[in-house]
Formats: sequence, C-alpha cells, structure tokens
Amino acid sequence: MTATAPLPALRRRTLLGATALAVGGLAACTVETGGDEEAAGGEAAEMTFDFDPEASESTQLLWMDSGDLKSVFIGAVIDAFGEQYPEVSTQYDGSGWDQVNQVVPLGIRNGSAPDVFALPQNVPAETAITEGWVQPLDDVLPDIDGFRAGFPETALIEGIHVFDGKTYSWPLNSTRRLDITQYISHAAAEAAGVSVPVEDVSTWDDLRSLAQEITAAGTPGILSTADHLWLVVGNLANTAGWLGNADGMNMKTGAHEYSAPEYLEALEFVLAMIEDGSFVPGYLTLKDAEARAQFPTGLAGISLNGPWDIAQWDQDYPDFEYTILPLPSPDGGEYTVPYQETGANMTWLYAESANVDAAAAVIQYMGSAEGQQAMVELSGGFLLSTIEEANTAADPSLLNDRAALVGDLARQYMRACPQFEIRNPEAGKVTLELQASDPSINAVIEGIVTGQITDPETALADLDARLDEEMEKAFEAASEKGASVDIGELQFPNWDPSADYTAEDYAALEQG
Repeated sequence: MTATAPLPALRRRTLLGATALAVGGLAACTVETGGDEEAAGGEAAEMTFDFDPEASESTQLLWMDSGDLKSVFIGAVIDAFGEQYPEVSTQYDGSGWDQVNQVVPLGIRNGSAPDVFALPQNVPAETAITEGWVQPLDDVLPDIDGFRAGFPETALIEGIHVFDGKTYSWPLNSTRRLDITQYISHAAAEAAGVSVPVEDVSTWDDLRSLAQEITAAGTPGILSTADHLWLVVGNLANTAGWLGNADGMNMKTGAHEYSAPEYLEALEFVLAMIEDGSFVPGYLTLKDAEARAQFPTGLAGISLNGPWDIAQWDQDYPDFEYTILPLPSPDGGEYTVPYQETGANMTWLYAESANVDAAAAVIQYMGSAEGQQAMVELSGGFLLSTIEEANTAADPSLLNDRAALVGDLARQYMRACPQFEIRNPEAGKVTLELQASDPSINAVIEGIVTGQITDPETALADLDARLDEEMEKAFEAASEKGASVDIGELQFPNWDPSADYTAEDYAALEQG
C-alpha cells in the first residue's frame, strides 16, 4: 500500500510492509474505511462500535501484527474507529513477523507493548498466558456471551483460543485455505518454450521438469522461502498420502509422523529440485515480503506459496499473467490435505493495557457477523470466515475471481481432521503444560537443506520422539493437576481422511 502523508503520532495507522487495500482490478471501486485511501472491493457497510468515550479511560489504540492480507480488514477497522472517536489516537502496525518478534517481547519487558498484538512466532499461547503477557476477553468485551455465541460451536477451542474456560483470542478467519499452491509465471514459461496457460503439472515429475526447463532458460524455476519450506514439504507429503496435520500428528494413531515414508519421499523430491539448481539463489535468507514483490518481475518461474500473495500482485502488477494450480501428486492421483479448523490470524490483548475499552470495542466488532462480512468483502474473498453467514452474505460483486478459484481448490482438496481440543474441553490444560520442541520442524528442514543435518530420517525420527515425549509429559502434568484427560484421546480410529470430520463423528466415537 502506498503510504499517505505523515500524520500526528498515533493518529492514523501505519501499514509498513502490509499488502495494499486493493484486491485486484477485477472489480474496483472506493471502500469507505474512515480514511482517505481507495481500495478495490466495494463500499463497505458503516462500521459501528460499542464504545462510549466519555465513560472510557482509553486514550489510544496500538495494534500490531504481521500485516499482509489481513491488513485490508484490520487497517480499515482501526481507521474507522479512529475517525468515529477522535478522542482515541489509533495506530495499526503491520510491519511483518520480524518486527513482531522483536517489538512485542521488548514491549512486554518495559511495559510498553501494543494494546493488541500477534504473538511472536517462538512464543506459544500457553507461555504468553502463564507469563502474564495477555489477559482474557471475558471481563472486557461489551458482550462476551454474544461474541462467543456468534461463532460456530467448534470455532472457539480449548487450548487454542480458550484456556481454563477463559477466552483469550478468536479466529479472525478460517484456516480452510491451501497454504501451498503452484503459481506459474506465463512469461517465464514462454521464455522456456512452454505453452501457456500452463495447465498440466499434475505429477511431481511434471513440476521438476518444468522447473528445470525454466531454469535452463535463464530464470530460477522455484521460489520458496525458508519460512515456508517446511510447509512445502508437508503439503507435498500429503499429496503422497501422508496423514500428518500441520503439527505433524497422524490423528488416527495420535503420534507424530514426520519420519513417515511419505514425508521422507516428499523431502527427497524437494532436495532433488534444490540439487537441480532450480531454487532461487539465496532462498534461505529471502524474506516473504521480498519474494512476493519480486516474483512478478521475474525472480522465479514457479512460486510455491499461499493465496495471500495474489492480492498484492493484482494491485502492483495488474498485467502479470500466471496460472494457479494445486500441488501435484507423485503419480497425478487424487489426494486430500488434512487441516485443523483452528482459525487463523489470532491476536491477543496486552495484560497491562490501559486502553482495554477501545481494544474491546474493536475486537467485538471484528468478531461479529457484520464485521466478518466486512472482512470477506474488503479482502475480496481471499479471507473467509468461520462464520458461514458472513461468507454467504458477502456481496459477490466485491469478490475477486482468483479468490473464488483458490477457495474452490481449498474446498476440493482440504478436509477437516479430528482435533483433541474439540473432543475434550479440558484439552487446554494439556496445552498449558506442553513445551515447545527445539529444534522445531522448520529448523530441522532448514538444517537438512543446508547440509548441517546429514541423516534426515534419523533427525526426523528424533523429532517425532521428542514431540511424542513432550506430549506425554504434558498429559501427565495436566492429570496430576486434576485434569480429566487421557493421551489415548489423541487417537481417532474412525477418521476417514477423505471426508470432513464432523460433530457426528465425534459423537459416534464417544458412543463406541
């Protein structure tokens, strides 16, 4: 987004590193956000907040997260609140994960953290709670009961959003979106003598060959940053039949299975493409924002990333032509990707915030059906809500055609897998005891591709063992403190990976 002229401190939001409010030239008109920017999407309904400035001690609202696509919604809401209540200075900072990882812990230490923030990537929710970084929303939101009731029954989950019965966060948007798809540049394909649109990359060999052809023509074939490489491997493993979820656990067995044959096969495939020289030089140090901005200008021929890139490309490079395809499978066969509907883009209320009334009013609106509909519309449909009413009520004329395509792909390939947190309401007590494993899967994959780890199978088996051991310890600790939990509840023998795991499946499991 092009920054507006500087304004007085905290008066208006900053979107450093954030994606543009526009979501493409497919349908562009002005969105009234309370500010002066124009955005593709349409004229949003007036945003209303349950806030009384005369009865509040709030003087400002500082909101910090990683930016990117969600900024089209959060930034608009912060702007609208600031315009309606000029007594409260507002600032939205979507500066990226590096800033979040640095600024939030420093702010916690010196008592100046943003009022609302995303947790740093290396800080689990349970750590932030036990260390007193964040506070629950229950006694803060104007209508916590209405807020909770507006979400589907399984949307606010113990151990993820709710801890010891207290609501600490909420899912800004649904996680039913493919984290990794193929984006194939027509210019790079044409330069390599490949016909466009590129529609037939259905096997791993197809992808590898195309990457080699593009690389031989002078453009690196594959773009993937270190931050997402573990997702690339995991999603490719799913195409080979791996049943691991985003945490690496097979919910049939309740065990972590990064060392499964399908995962090792996907890892070998990625390593082969790296060995081919098809990956962008310096990909391990390349930042996501840089990669996103440079891909349309010829950085690589094929980007393996998620749909959040599309909005910025549509805005900054409206003439950029590319094909969107799902990931290929080893032999071109059908597959499904298990996912946990935990929601995405969670933010948390600073425990020492003096501006809880302003923060609560904004959060209450964001989590309402009206707020969620505005999110869908302002994002052009790239962000979908866990509240289905918000998705169906969104004005179709404001939605991006490419958003519809990636949404259809997600519905076609993704299936909700079972979750312990939904099965047992005391699951959060286990999560509070769970220690993060070091090194993580991200670090292990990076060690493998850099050659620091020379025996991938042993390293991944060690990771599985460490993760399973930490899980066992967490269950034991929670049980000792009175939680009614059993590690066997991680196993869902009635799970069919080809279908969504539903409330009926949970009920059938408990009935035996």
